[in-house]
Amino acid sequence: MSAQGRKMSVGDDLNRIAKGEILSDSWSRKTYSVDASHYAITPSLIVCPQDEYDIQRICEYCFSKNIPITARGAGTSLGGQSLSDNIIIDFTKHMNKIIEIGDDYAIVQPGVVKGILDKELKNRGKFLPPDPASSNYCTIGGMIANNSSGAHCLGYGNTIDFLQEIHVVYSDGNSELLNNRSNNAANKKFSNATSDKMVKNLLMLISPYSEIIQKIYPKVTKNSCGYRLDAVINDRGFSPQKIFAASEGTLGIVTSANMRIMDIPLYHHLLVLGFEDLLSAVYLVPLILRFFPIAVEMLDHTVFRIEENKQQLAADTTAGCLLFVEFAGNNMTNVERRVNSFKNKLFGKCNIIESVTDEQSMLRIWQARKGALNHVIKLTFGTRKPIGLIEDTVVNPSLLHDYTQYLQQLYIHGKLDYVMYGHVGDGNLHTRPLVDIGSQSEIELIERLAHEVFDKVIKSGGTITGEHGDGLARVKYIKYMYGSKIFSLFTEVKKLFDPKFIMNPGKKVTQATN
Repeated sequence: MSAQGRKMSVGDDLNRIAKGEILSDSWSRKTYSVDASHYAITPSLIVCPQDEYDIQRICEYCFSKNIPITARGAGTSLGGQSLSDNIIIDFTKHMNKIIEIGDDYAIVQPGVVKGILDKELKNRGKFLPPDPASSNYCTIGGMIANNSSGAHCLGYGNTIDFLQEIHVVYSDGNSELLNNRSNNAANKKFSNATSDKMVKNLLMLISPYSEIIQKIYPKVTKNSCGYRLDAVINDRGFSPQKIFAASEGTLGIVTSANMRIMDIPLYHHLLVLGFEDLLSAVYLVPLILRFFPIAVEMLDHTVFRIEENKQQLAADTTAGCLLFVEFAGNNMTNVERRVNSFKNKLFGKCNIIESVTDEQSMLRIWQARKGALNHVIKLTFGTRKPIGLIEDTVVNPSLLHDYTQYLQQLYIHGKLDYVMYGHVGDGNLHTRPLVDIGSQSEIELIERLAHEVFDKVIKSGGTITGEHGDGLARVKYIKYMYGSKIFSLFTEVKKLFDPKFIMNPGKKVTQATN
């Protein structure tokens, strides 16, 4: 049977077993062939499931036929995570419901858009803190898959920190509820874990490695590289649901998630600080962190010189670099006392360009920061593009000045223009060199650059990706990041959950690396 014939046969079978739409026309396949990365892969079919029952039947069928499956939300991933030449499952059309909102939790389907959930929570005085720049259109399922963060993870944590419970369908169609509610105080050395077979096997697999996991994993506040085994098993207990955070859909499909939510702080104060240059700004980050802000964000002049972005800032932006520093709390006197102490400590070290407490001004200012990536992408000129291979590294903030200087020297030596911005409070830099992808020498240059940068980051105890994940872009560097022992454990985890390697193949762990 021809490839076209096989595709039609699979499409006919799926139409019989699933209630949702099956798309195989050329326009749909072209639409789903791209995401927010620079990759393009055309899928064979797209399925828009109606419910979890559809997912189970689809997985059962694909497992029996050895057909790969890739889950997709809004396609905002920057590393090609949601691309495949086989079956794409799109959750945004039907499985996009907010199931329940309680006092300290929200239960949602994977296709729920973060911005829509934000509005519902705000009406109740609540919020889910992880706030990626794509919040207005990214989905909760995608945020879990990538372990997304955002500007305010400094004060509150990343998606993995808010993931309390998930309902998941495995590659063979079986489903399971994963949580850590039954596991108390380090689980008495993990002896009280649930008796479910998959979870029990996961515990048996990784518990002998708990000490080496804690030793080898990066010592930074955010990490989306590999599988987050350090969050699954540690001195606080066993949390099997967290294996799915940052897993990029390679272990199974999340059909609903219980996310911890918080009360919105009553008072906020946001400052925009102007510095002569980038190095002057990042040098002061460790000092700024002593005042416990909930966000410390950076825009270098390489980004805000773009006129569209510059207009969103009310004041003069002739400075070489901007820092956005936000404080929050429920006691206005305490917040303002902290802000005043902060201002006094930084007197003479920078210019205070803006200092605002009203919601509209803060929204305007944060939009300038959140729009950075969109403006960076517009710097594409023909085959000259801002390449994102090293765009998401994290180091300890105490090392940020030296690391930033190191990056600048690499760019100068390579005669490369670049952009730089990021979550400097977490030591997370977003930087992209502008590279002519039509030039083989420049492609080789960016590969050499990546090896040098990743080597320095890893040796410093950092991570090669803090929130954007591995995808197709960095999958080959995961073993280098963790070493052969931990990477072999990743492979065993993959085999446990997905023995036929059909869940989002080519990401995290591939059969070729077994």
